[in-house]
Amino acid sequence: MKLKKEYLLPAAIIVILLVYLVVGTGKNKMSYEVPRLGAIPSGEIDKLEITQASGTITIAGKEKIWSISPQGYSADPTKVQDMLKSIENLTLSELAAEKKDYQRYDLTDDKKIQVKAYKGSELLREFDIGKTPSTYRHTFIRIQDDTRVYYARESFRSNFAYEIKDLRHKVVMALDKNEISGVKIEQEGNLFEFTKQMIPVLTPPEAEKVEAEEGAESPAQTEEEAWMLPDGNQANKSNLDSIISSLVDLRCDEFLEDQSKEDLKDPIYSVTARGGKDYSLQIFAKQEKEGGKYPAISSENPFPFLLSTYKAEQIMKKPDELVETKED
Repeated sequence: MKLKKEYLLPAAIIVILLVYLVVGTGKNKMSYEVPRLGAIPSGEIDKLEITQASGTITIAGKEKIWSISPQGYSADPTKVQDMLKSIENLTLSELAAEKKDYQRYDLTDDKKIQVKAYKGSELLREFDIGKTPSTYRHTFIRIQDDTRVYYARESFRSNFAYEIKDLRHKVVMALDKNEISGVKIEQEGNLFEFTKQMIPVLTPPEAEKVEAEEGAESPAQTEEEAWMLPDGNQANKSNLDSIISSLVDLRCDEFLEDQSKEDLKDPIYSVTARGGKDYSLQIFAKQEKEGGKYPAISSENPFPFLLSTYKAEQIMKKPDELVETKED
């Protein structure tokens, strides 16, 4: 009987522990329901506030036109759309922690990213973004007025982890090359003004000889597109087309934060493409303090910017590369 008592106490302890594990922890896991966030229809959000330790960025707009306030910078529409999709599709999948163990999930003030989405003055959604688990399938977040930490579906912290300079829209000129009918280039004291013309294509003498021998009729005279100077000289079409193509969707490397357009003087190269309106680009002497990049301004953007050496020098064709060399 004594032996039975010796086993009875440990057995009772084991039973109690089992009950605690099954009932107690089960209660912790099952006594909550993961909040279901209300749907936000696409196009409803017209303002975002993104707050990090470095400060708050406010972005406002609609569809593909968004600006960063109060500076008035154009925001990259692709990056904004990625933010909107993450906000609209935000879905909580599981509870990660009930305790305020925010350090573990990078949800402390120095590490979290706070997101607020508005429609006018109405706050549609607010949440804090923490780190992404090693699986990269979820993101730890905390939602408005809830101290708990949740798993949210998908990895999206990187969609919001931007400084202002990273969010700026870097397209500084956009045009339709098919509308361009004239190009003016100024470089090294030289001025070139090209106009697009259709010129006749002569049948090569060898082809005419073959046609005559075979009794074939001479083909109708054809025309081809060319860039011409006022004196009748022809441009190097390949190089001029390359310049225009560079302007179709010209993206800068970065913007000059501490300068205005008026601060840049004496361009070393200017090109104006003429179509429904004039599109102009001016490039200035390379600045070593800016990493050897070229400062530039565009008629299509109110702010000065930097072009990489490669991109700028692809545009700045030398005078002897612009005019077709005539064979003797």
